[in-house]
Parts: sequence; C-alpha cells; structure tokens
Amino acid sequence: MITAVIIDDEPNAIELLQGYIKKLSFVECIRSFRNPIEALVFLKEHSVDLIFLDINMPQLSGISFIKTLENPPKIILTTAYSEYAVESYEYQVADYLLKPISFERFLKAVLKIKDTIEESVPQEVTNDIIYIKSGQQQFKTSIDDILYLQKDGNYINYITKEKNILARQSIKNALDELGKGFIQIHKSTIINVNHILAFDSNSVTINGTKLSIGQSYKVAFQNYIKST
Repeated sequence: MITAVIIDDEPNAIELLQGYIKKLSFVECIRSFRNPIEALVFLKEHSVDLIFLDINMPQLSGISFIKTLENPPKIILTTAYSEYAVESYEYQVADYLLKPISFERFLKAVLKIKDTIEESVPQEVTNDIIYIKSGQQQFKTSIDDILYLQKDGNYINYITKEKNILARQSIKNALDELGKGFIQIHKSTIINVNHILAFDSNSVTINGTKLSIGQSYKVAFQNYIKST
C-alpha cells in the first residue's frame, strides 16, 4: 500500500485528489494539509511514500518545501502554472500535474510511482499458507486456493476451492494481508487474479461465477491487466 499526503492551500484541490485516491486500492491518503508548515512538522515524525504538493502556497512554496526535506519521498507537484516545470525537475520530482487534473493523467502519474516503488523494494519471501480466523477457529488455507473474497456486512467471506470461510475483517485489511496477486474490483469484492477465466469491461468470471467490476475500479483493473 502506497501511503500519501496531500499539501495544497485550496480545499477543492484536496477534495479532488482525495476522490481520485479513493478509486485506487493501492494508495491511501493518510493526511491532507492546507498549511505546508504543519505538513513539515508531520513529516518529521512520520514517513510516507508519496506527497502530492502544490507549488503556489502563501506560507511556503512547493519548491521551497522540497528544499527543506532531508530525505524526500516521491513527489508529484500540482499547479495551475506550467512555467515551474523545468525548475521542479531539478529537484527530481516524480511528476508534474497541471490543474485542472484529469483522473487519467493522475492515474498515469501514480502508476509510474507504483512501478518505481515496487522495483526499488526487494520482494519478500512469504509463506503461501495463511490462517483465517472464523469465530474461535483458525483455518489453514493456501493463498493459491483462495478464489475471491466478498464483503458481507462486518465480515469477509473467503471463497476457496474447497470451502467458504467467514471472517470478521475489513476488506482493506484483507487486501493488505493477501498482497500481490489480489486486487479489488468492487467496494465489496477482491479477486485472485490467477483464477480469472474471462473478463470484459463490466465483469470478471472466476470458477464459473461472474463478479461485477465497480465503476470506480474499472480503470485501475484495466491498467492492472495491461501491466501483467
């Protein structure tokens, strides 16, 4: 999961980016700031993977903000003015988005960040067995045997090759635990991409079951498929 903060003195700009981020299963906005000084204080005590940073802010410009960071994370600059582009790249920013920012342009920038982070972090060797708690029992399950997951109230229903397991868990926590090979295609559905039999723009078929792709997840799903 890519952790991000948004720094912009315009509330509408923050709301737009927050809305875009909510459409993605692999990015989480942990804080937003209208005051860059407050953001600096926060970042001295918390590490993040990505900053969406406005350039034109009254208290401190985005360029000056970058200069104060000792070990800056990935930075995507946002501004309504193109004349800062050349100067910004001197500070090795990851991308430069001109306002108004379209979702397509936003997604392209974030996917580039995602690829860069994944390439720079060594893949951990993980056990392919997990234990799923259901009631007072723990069910030993092969990750490869999990077909898909569906939210059921405060529970997650794990649909596996052999059985269904109902666990009290949030869909976000389930996705974080399962990791690579699982993606969210709907607000209530996570799938194991290794079990996709067929798909179109609106649905995915796994083990004979057709699962709907939510409108806000379609672009991320299509880009994931293209990258595999």
